[in-house]
Amino acid sequence: MERNLIENDFTVAVTFRHNMRPVEYRCNHLELRVGDTVVVDSERGAAIATVERSRMKAKGRCCTRQIRNVIRKATPHDLEVDKRNSEKEQAIYRAARQKISDGELRMKLSHAEMSFDEKRAILYFTSEDRVDFRDMVKSLAAEMNVRIEMRQVGVRDEARILGGCGICGFKLCCSSFLPDFMPVSIRMAKDQNLSLNPTKISGVCGRLMCCLMYEQDFYKEMQKTVPRTGKTVITPEGRGKVLVADFLRSRVTVMVEGDKGIMTFEAAQVQPAYPTQPQGKPRQGGQRQRQERPRPDDRPVDKPVDQAVQEALEENGNGDDEPAE
Repeated sequence: MERNLIENDFTVAVTFRHNMRPVEYRCNHLELRVGDTVVVDSERGAAIATVERSRMKAKGRCCTRQIRNVIRKATPHDLEVDKRNSEKEQAIYRAARQKISDGELRMKLSHAEMSFDEKRAILYFTSEDRVDFRDMVKSLAAEMNVRIEMRQVGVRDEARILGGCGICGFKLCCSSFLPDFMPVSIRMAKDQNLSLNPTKISGVCGRLMCCLMYEQDFYKEMQKTVPRTGKTVITPEGRGKVLVADFLRSRVTVMVEGDKGIMTFEAAQVQPAYPTQPQGKPRQGGQRQRQERPRPDDRPVDKPVDQAVQEALEENGNGDDEPAE
């Protein structure tokens, strides 16, 4: 059962065997410590979980979202059931992998999850195509004597479920604290002057890293005052082209025309050679400027990064073209 969180409630954060992202549960009637094993009322019924964060009063954190309850501390019987379920999950996973291989099904099995009542097993898988697995499910259900459900997930969801470490050395954001996946685009990598090398900007799921969005607002704001790489600008030393835009220091490195070479200026010292007209404002003669269409690399990406980068470069080019003089 679930109800809204109120000021006098106490909550704990718990993690599940197949979901390491902490989930908040109400525990008003229980004294729980980090590491305790509990039985909770999950969306699929009772489930075993581990306390990740100790009791905390909800005062000041009241919200309208509904929150479920911790039912009890796990008893020896609950732990025994959980142990049996873990063994069954491994057996079902191995059997399913073998049947997928024998049937040459174009799918990748992520993991198997047994319900606490031991009556149902859910198999999570990823696939780029539609797969007819009906015969495999019937055969597996008869062999394991349990009801089988198949559930397709995306590659990002698979990474969230399985967990792991990113190139930063920390736990994956999606499996530790991110509540939802946010749209990420190639444009974010360009705005932040990151290399478009797929190995540098892709996560373990093979998609663009979620952390690209963390500083995006800062870079979008800085673009209003710092000219981007490739732009032609007017400097105190003359006209030139921006080679490097340092958003963090608010500086630009410019190849100045003539024999003056490469020079660095504060962003406030340079002006764009081609001032842009605000979108939607009437031009001279009363005609309104056409609204700019979204660029191909502005679109959220849900495909392998190497493919997304190649498409963005082909459709939009490596940089922004200057207007003709």
